[in-house]
This record gives sequence, structure tokens and C-alpha cells, in this order.
Amino acid sequence: MSNERPKYKLIDLFAGAGGLSNGFEQTGRFEVIGAVEINKSAVQTYIENHGHNEDIIIKPKNYSISDISNIDFTEFLCDKGITGAETIVIGGPPCQGFSNANRQKNYLISGNNQLVKEYARAIKEIKPAAFLLENVKTMSSEIHKFFVTENIPYTRFSYSSEEHLSEITNHNQLNKDNECIWKDDSVLLIATQYVELESVFKKINGLDVIQPIIESEKLVSRIRSIQRKVNKLTSYQLVSATEVKETTELVVYLKERLNDKAIADLEIDLIMQKAINTLEDLKVKQVNKDKILNELGPLSHLNQFLTRFKEIKDEKIIYKDPLDISLKDDNIEVKVHVKSYNVVEYLSQFFNYLGYEIDYKVLNAADFGVPQNRQRFMILGVNKEKKGNIQVELPQRLEGLNKKFTTKDAIYDLEQVTPTHDVEENSLIYTQKKQLTPLQKYYRSNNDTGMIFNHINTQSRGMSLQRFKAIKEVGGKNFHSLSNELKDNTYSDSARTQNTIYLRLNYDEPSPTVVNVRKSMWNHPKNAVALSIREAARLQSFKDDFVFKGTKDQQYQQVGNAVPPLLARGIAETMLGLFGDEPEFPLIDELS
Repeated sequence: MSNERPKYKLIDLFAGAGGLSNGFEQTGRFEVIGAVEINKSAVQTYIENHGHNEDIIIKPKNYSISDISNIDFTEFLCDKGITGAETIVIGGPPCQGFSNANRQKNYLISGNNQLVKEYARAIKEIKPAAFLLENVKTMSSEIHKFFVTENIPYTRFSYSSEEHLSEITNHNQLNKDNECIWKDDSVLLIATQYVELESVFKKINGLDVIQPIIESEKLVSRIRSIQRKVNKLTSYQLVSATEVKETTELVVYLKERLNDKAIADLEIDLIMQKAINTLEDLKVKQVNKDKILNELGPLSHLNQFLTRFKEIKDEKIIYKDPLDISLKDDNIEVKVHVKSYNVVEYLSQFFNYLGYEIDYKVLNAADFGVPQNRQRFMILGVNKEKKGNIQVELPQRLEGLNKKFTTKDAIYDLEQVTPTHDVEENSLIYTQKKQLTPLQKYYRSNNDTGMIFNHINTQSRGMSLQRFKAIKEVGGKNFHSLSNELKDNTYSDSARTQNTIYLRLNYDEPSPTVVNVRKSMWNHPKNAVALSIREAARLQSFKDDFVFKGTKDQQYQQVGNAVPPLLARGIAETMLGLFGDEPEFPLIDELS
């Protein structure tokens, strides 16, 4: 095939290190003309792997960072001298608000959810020939929803107003009965046994401006940590220097807040003073469990309520006034009545309104040659005028691939290459060039330097090293394989520690979903050492010539956050087929 065919112009939103765009680029038919990414280390990596071209990062005029909320994509296309019809948009809006791991966070609505609306805005402004949206596998669940907000033109809030929702649902043939997609809903702001807070909740209900008593996440975490630890004891005293230091900071902060007019108006000085006294006592002596819970509990719950109510107001969510404050089973419950709608149902309606035929489903990266079981939710959209008579449909798997690659397929050839521990020592010499698996040949392709990059890990010492060795000696799988002696003094409740902590990979199986494997302390299948950045990158299907930048932890995090390039490549080939096109070199041929 000739390389003279013009390539499709790719705009990469929420690009991260660039796994999604890398897969598209591997087809030989796409070229990135701009990427949006706010994380500085990920930006470094993206630039490194795109010819050191700093201009590839899209920045709003007069801004130093690539913040999508301030980018005018119509202006960007004009500056580039291109039209949306020439472009493809890809991207995975940050998904913390949708992920299962986020359920324990101490906030109600993740602001990151709203970035999905920024993605929708970008599609409306760019009007690309096609797009791909990637997210966590649970995105389509009914529990993931947006809330109806005020209509503020030219902001993301205009994409969640009743006016906007009515416009798209009335327009679409998908919605033949013109039914609104939103429904009445309620959100529980707090349920507390501290009934004395009822009068405070009623005062707060009438305020225009809401501010938590404690806004610092570090100080909020200090209170929660004390409450969590004391639940298992009859009494408690602060032990570590860090605990004492942070508690002292908290006490100083609370004493300063006592002088605020907002605190005086709420008449909560007694609640705060009791908490202050107990925190002071904890620094110098054992304090009874009941006293700790009863003195810190009201402040903690009140702060949680204020944080959540502030979020309702900050996100411009329309709610029924006044708040629903009631007594239920000896608890005070405070609910806010709102209107909500399912995220994927909204996106389906909105993209159809813009003129796209879409398909969405959950895909497993292992079905596309990635040596990892990683499920991701994908929405593929193609402009109805561009696709002809072909039905838009995401591939379920890579056609012709009859096996799932294992961890051994991915990293066995690196077993004898000892990782370095310093990010400044970023290259090592390859070994074992014979008898490579098809996957290992893929990793080494396009890399003629004889060097491997980012084969860096944490130098394990002390308890970590003991655990790695112990897990290997007993043929164990993870933290739960350890003796009690090696479990103690690490996690507040070791029995509830996730199975992915201190995970020892199995050569004969695909890897589980790759996260920040440094934080999770993943260890090598054979060697009693931490998994390296390069090994984790291979499990994500990055080629060896893809270089990560930043600190060690930043590189691990970039790898864990990435979309596997081979998964992206498989979808990119499907997209090409919808345009009557094909890749320069099919993926199945490379993996056979």
C-alpha cells in the first residue's frame, strides 16, 4: 500500500500519556494534530513520543495549561485551517466519579463527572467525522447519573439544563414519544444519630453561601482516621509524630474558625469546643472510646453535610427548597430532592441529535491482544453522512485472534534484565533476542537501538522485601498469603485488604487490570521484586520505544491510567472499515 494516502487528523482529549492515540497511530492511518491534557508529567510523556513537539498540546490562549473547559475548539480548527469533517476525536474523560473505587470518597458528586459534558461540548464544536469515547466499564449502569442544573449559556451547565434536554429529546427519532429523559430523584446528604444537629441543619437550609467548617482533605482525613481506629478499641491515644502534628494543625485551625461570623450564626461553638478539647486530650492521654465518638462525631457529620450541600450549590443543581429533614429510626436524615438522568442515555440522545450513529458496549482488552483482563466502556460514533450504508458497530474482539496472551508472553524476555531504580538511568541493553513470542516481537518492533527504556522499579527493602520473598516461597498470590506476623501494622483492617495488594503475577494467565502497580505493590511472577514500569507498560501493550517521563510514581500512574494501545488499535481498524479504508498493516497479521 502507498503511504501517500492522506491520514485522518486526530484530536486526543483527556489524552494522558497517549495510549489511545498510540493505538490509532499504529494503524498508519491517523496523525495527531492536537491533544488536551492537564497533567504536567503526562504532557511531558505525550510530547516525548510525538517528536518533542510542544505545540501538539492544545492550550487556551493566554493559559499555560491545557484545560479543556477554557478551550474554544471552533477557534482551534480555524487556526489550523481545517474542518471538523477532516478530523476524528478520541478521548476518555476522567472517570473517578463513575468508578467503583470512588464509592468511599467523602463527597457526593465528583466534579470530574462534569468533564464528560466537556467532551460532549467538544464534539458539538468540532463536528468530527467520527469519535470514540472511553470510560470505566460501569459507566452504563443506572446508578451513574447527571443532575438537572440551571441553564447557564456557554458553560458546561447548559448541557444539563431542562432546556437542553428537552431540545435533544424532542428532536430525536430515538425518542418517538418525546418523553423526557430526566426523572424526580433524591440524594441523601446525611444520616446521623446526632439529633442535636437538626436545628443546625434547619439554619443552614436558609443560607445562600455554604462553606464547610473544615475544607482541607488532610485535616478531614485526620478526624476520620481517629474515628476509624477507635472503633476497634475501648480507648485511644495518638501515637505517631505525624498524628500529633496533624491533630495540632487541626486544633489550631478549629480555634481560628471559632472567631468566624458564619460559625457564630450557626451557634455551633459548643460542638466545636467539645471536639477541640477531645483532640487536645488525645495528644497527651488515653481517651475513652465513647467520649471520642460522641465529641468528634457531631463535628464530622456536620462538616460532611456542609461539604455535600455546598457541592449541590456549586454544581448549580436544581433542587426543591427547603431540604427534606426528617427523623427515621432515631436518626436525622437530610435529603435534597432533585431531577436526574442516566449518563449513557443522555450521551446517546445528544450524539444522535448532533447527527451521529453510535454503538456502545463493554470491551475486554484481552480480546484484542492485550495480555491483561481490562474491561472498558466504549462509545463509537460516526457522522451519518460519512458512513454510507454500513452499520456502526464496535468489534467484540479482534477477528482471527483465537487466544489470550499471558503475562509470560508479555514480559518473560525481560526476566534476566535487572531493573534499575533511578529514573535518570532510563535505558538498559536488551537480552534474549531469540525465540521471542509474537507479542514480544511486537514490543520490540520499531526499536533498533538495542536499548529498553523505563525498566525501572522500586528498590524493595525491609518489610516489603520480606513480603515479596515470603509470597514467592509459599507460592502465594497476594497480601492474604502472608503470615499474620507479616500482615500486622500496615493496614487498619488487613482482612479487608484488596486481593490486588502485593499481587504476585502468574506467568500462565493474563494480568488482572493494571493500576498504579507501585502503590499496589505488585511483584514479579518469578523474581521477588517489584514489577517495573516497563513490565507494567508491556501488560498495557505499549511498545518498548514508547518512553514515559516524570518521577517514578508519575510514570507508574501514567501506565495505570492508560488505555491499552492494542485495544485502541483494534477499534481504530473498525473505524477505518466504516470509511471503506484499512490499516497499513493489520493487527491480526502482527500478532499471528
